[in-house]
Amino acid sequence: MARDQFKAFAAYVDGLETIAGEALARFEAHGRNSYFGPILDGQPARKFRDQIPLQIRRTAGAFFTSAVLARRLSRQILSNLPPDAVIADPACGLGDLLLVAARELPTVPDLVGTLRIWGSHLMGFDTQPEFVRATKIRLLLLAMLRSHHTEGSSDPKVADLFPMICTRDFIASPQGLVGASHILINPPYNQLLVPCGCTWGNRKVSAAALFMDVCLSNAAAGAKIGALLPDVLRAGSYYADWRRHIESLSEGMKITTYGQFDNWTDVDVFILELTKATAQQTAKAIWWKTPKSTCDSRVGDYFDVHVGSVVPHRDPEEGLSLAYIHAKTLPAWGVVKRINEKRRFSGASFSPPFVAVRRTSRPGDKRAIATIITGRREVAVENHVIALFPHGKTVAECRKLVRVLMSRRTDKWLDERIRCRHLTVGVLEDLPWWRL
Repeated sequence: MARDQFKAFAAYVDGLETIAGEALARFEAHGRNSYFGPILDGQPARKFRDQIPLQIRRTAGAFFTSAVLARRLSRQILSNLPPDAVIADPACGLGDLLLVAARELPTVPDLVGTLRIWGSHLMGFDTQPEFVRATKIRLLLLAMLRSHHTEGSSDPKVADLFPMICTRDFIASPQGLVGASHILINPPYNQLLVPCGCTWGNRKVSAAALFMDVCLSNAAAGAKIGALLPDVLRAGSYYADWRRHIESLSEGMKITTYGQFDNWTDVDVFILELTKATAQQTAKAIWWKTPKSTCDSRVGDYFDVHVGSVVPHRDPEEGLSLAYIHAKTLPAWGVVKRINEKRRFSGASFSPPFVAVRRTSRPGDKRAIATIITGRREVAVENHVIALFPHGKTVAECRKLVRVLMSRRTDKWLDERIRCRHLTVGVLEDLPWWRL
């Protein structure tokens, strides 16, 4: 993250430390609950969102868990905590998940005693020092609200609190996680290059997928893990190998779809709960429930389905000059007989007739918006478009498919089956061929 653009938030964290220091000096925690309440319930995330540009937040993957979502994620994982539990968050951010965990830990009347107890139970890592400092300050404020200052106790310094919460690149240095009995994580969702030796991805992958792999690989057998993950990991074709890898390291998996992360983050998420297995597993998890349908056939029985092969900003403009379609130029539910836009392309081109479907769609909106492409010329198709080719090679079949895609039953089925923003080949192949 750019340090110059981070200065405003660092100044806010300085202010939090001043508030904590002043409250400690007079130990007015209970009297200043109105001050502490917002700090413990989302104010730091709002300040960060207001002060840091969206592109910087996306690059850093810095989107923080709301209190409601944090409680939902931790409800089962933290139930019946044993006395020796160690709760870790390998991407702790501003500490929202650790705050939920701290509320499940015991306290004593002495503030310093409470901090010592919590320090032996809470573990957290983040690459941003200001996030770590904010996490410790917020935990200190919570401890002040739940404890009473004992005469003669020395006031703790923020830097000395919670020795297992520290600045660290967890992906590069995952050591120490083996000491955690419970792990809660809302990892970054930005894209990262896969490390050497990765068996389930190539080129770039979601950081969330990588965090879960490293978490499971380094957690102790029997550790309970709760993760908030982007829906593409649950339902996307690209992550099929990742899902099998996670299954091989886990047992007792539970998958719960949730919906949009928050009002400011246009990503649907799901909750993954599991236990690190004591040995490699072969059982498959149910990542999605196939929506009910009375149809005995599916789109894949009548059409071949392919993603467009043109990657606009990567593929050089060389080769034959071809008619070119992309999502922005396709009229919804229309028929295109003449394509005016052209592009040089040396890769795979497609022969009409076929149905072009926009890959990007939002759950709750109209899904699988289609256009029929006709004509005799070869067509270059952008990779944000899925092309469906009728087995009988007729326009009449294409029209039947469009009626299937226009059906409200299709929207409902897709919303149940896949909630990430990109439709996949496999999902469209499995779409029921409704009797219309």
